[in-house]
Amino acid sequence: MSEAQPIADAAARTRALDPTASFIVQAPAGSGKTGLLGQRFLVLLAGVMAPEEIVAISFTRKAAGEMRQRIVQALESARSDLPPEPGHARDTWEFARRALARDTELGWQLLENPARLRILTIDSLCTTLARQMPILSRFGALPSIAEDPASLYLEAARNTIAELESGSGWSEAIAHLATHLDNRLDKLQGLISIMLARRDQWLRHIAHPAHPGLERETLEAALAHLTTDALAELAQQVPKASAPELLALAGFAAGHLQTSESPIAACRGLRDLPGSQLSDRRTWEGLAELLLTKEGTWRKSLNKNQGFPAPGSTGDPAEKEHLAAMKERMSALLASLQGAQAFREYLDSLRGLQPHHYADEEWQTLQALL
Repeated sequence: MSEAQPIADAAARTRALDPTASFIVQAPAGSGKTGLLGQRFLVLLAGVMAPEEIVAISFTRKAAGEMRQRIVQALESARSDLPPEPGHARDTWEFARRALARDTELGWQLLENPARLRILTIDSLCTTLARQMPILSRFGALPSIAEDPASLYLEAARNTIAELESGSGWSEAIAHLATHLDNRLDKLQGLISIMLARRDQWLRHIAHPAHPGLERETLEAALAHLTTDALAELAQQVPKASAPELLALAGFAAGHLQTSESPIAACRGLRDLPGSQLSDRRTWEGLAELLLTKEGTWRKSLNKNQGFPAPGSTGDPAEKEHLAAMKERMSALLASLQGAQAFREYLDSLRGLQPHHYADEEWQTLQALL
């Protein structure tokens, strides 16, 4: 049987077992992070006075249970004097042997009392700390972990809104939000509750008021980046063969609109396809209005609202013929675009893209939320 190939990052794994230093281990799923964490736990066990000095934290009970099971199994395997073949299992066996020696020296009896291994979820650790500090935590009774925190979020939101007329530091912000929602305090309570449930997405920013991510310029720059990215993707989807006809017909339509308020007016004098600059957005929106219905499908009929007045609307025979020909060309273009579904989808999604800047009133509302 051939020898196993050495692990490419073996040196990094060995270095991560040094109990005198701290490490961040980043690796894809299935690469052995949990096994490495188990080995580090065993290495630490061999050097502490009590197993409770070591705390391993996981996100879920399942993961914590699996980790505990691995540690116990490693300790049980270390009772055997027959070591495994050289490799990860052998290293784990040796670390566990040293941990068992420490166990025997100090009388821990871990295999009889595996609960002494502090392998917890984050919630369990927080609960343990709160129980140890009854005065600082201000709990009237021993706290417990809520499986469904929705009712607690609603209560917290209700208590926040109750500060509306208290003159507290956020009373003015609550008043602004209430006005913004037409004094629908029930709706405000629900929105705050939802925000609490998603606090992992924003709490790190709120905890640092000076964080540059909260500055208007930074946030608007992020919105602008989203817009330019979307426009760049859209520009890539235009069927190249249709581009010259699209430009000609869009320019014609813009010049024959009944009103300049139509988005199509932005296509007036168009000679090249718009790009991905913020200034190109209005032109793309004009093309979307020209080519798509409100439902986001390709247009099947054209009228004066799209810049294609009925040929009978003019008494000039030459103009009448010209209008009919342009309308026929536009119908042919729309027929040729039927298979360009990616172009249609990107063009339609542009309509739902948020503005790349905040109106002053919108910014005030965002400040109130912060």
